[in-house]
Amino acid sequence: MSTQISDRAPRPAKRLGSTSAHSPDAPGEFVEEPDDDPATVPAWDGDESVIDDSAPQQVDPSDIAVAVDGASMVYRVRSGNEYNSAKTRLGRQFKRVTGAGWAEVHALDRLSFVVQRGESVGVIGTNGSGKSTLMKLLTGKIRATSGNVYATSTPIMLGVNAALVKQLSGRENIRLGCLAMGLTPEETKAKYEQIVELSGLRDSLHLPLKSYSSGMSSRLQFAIATAVDPDILLIDEALNTGDAQFRARTKRRLDEVRSQAGCVFLVSHSLGTIKQMCTRALWIEQGQLLADGDPEWVTSQYQEYTGHQANNRPRSAKIAYERTRMQLNPVSVDFLEGTRPHRASLSS
Repeated sequence: MSTQISDRAPRPAKRLGSTSAHSPDAPGEFVEEPDDDPATVPAWDGDESVIDDSAPQQVDPSDIAVAVDGASMVYRVRSGNEYNSAKTRLGRQFKRVTGAGWAEVHALDRLSFVVQRGESVGVIGTNGSGKSTLMKLLTGKIRATSGNVYATSTPIMLGVNAALVKQLSGRENIRLGCLAMGLTPEETKAKYEQIVELSGLRDSLHLPLKSYSSGMSSRLQFAIATAVDPDILLIDEALNTGDAQFRARTKRRLDEVRSQAGCVFLVSHSLGTIKQMCTRALWIEQGQLLADGDPEWVTSQYQEYTGHQANNRPRSAKIAYERTRMQLNPVSVDFLEGTRPHRASLSS
């Protein structure tokens, strides 16, 4: 199954059914079906006929790396003005005096998508749209309020705030980072030159990390994180600070990860980076999945939307938003009877 769309036409609607590709005790297969109502499927590129693929398409579950099924995330936070929600006057006065009250923040709203092995997926969206929350869901740091997230292995998260010991030198951080990710001392020694070459920091490795710029730190983190050939790699804003040579090296490394049947998620505000390094793009806006497809097409829609926003043209921005949303065909994940994987317990 191909999860990409062309740069001119919307994707056919999909409905995925499967056993878990992530549980060896649950044999089965993903099944792709058209939307229940063919009339809701947009026509292709000037073709007035409606896409109607009534026969489900079989999809090998071994090709699936990540499946997100209707995942939503709602945070409950303390609010000083939530007293207005009380039904009685006495209740409102009491909450106003005490400052008591809770407000709900909807970070993500029923996201569903499937990522195959070998894909490099860029995630874009304006600030506060829910990109980082999605990364936390994928890594298991937080659990979705509703819906589920399935992955073939534990994703490795790389972010500019990843923990490194600032008092130690870059050379010592390489050794500690590799050991922390499970490499043996022998494997760490074998990977050392690869990490140094990728980071481009050979002349600075003897200096303490606290003397590094943010760009140098993120380059070192990326080089360390990709030393273990991760099956699922998540990168949150870590590649925006490198020069052209570093971007070329990281692209080659990401291509190597994908060629080894891994998948990569890259969160970035740099649309050039997304187009250069990704085979697919997701646009998340206001907690909703707005577009999913070819990076050139998705980034062009995003640029139009943000351009209208920046020039104070809310009506034009709304039109661009709705036009893009209408071309998104929702995906749902179903499981054959008795094959749904058990939910993992949160570690104490």
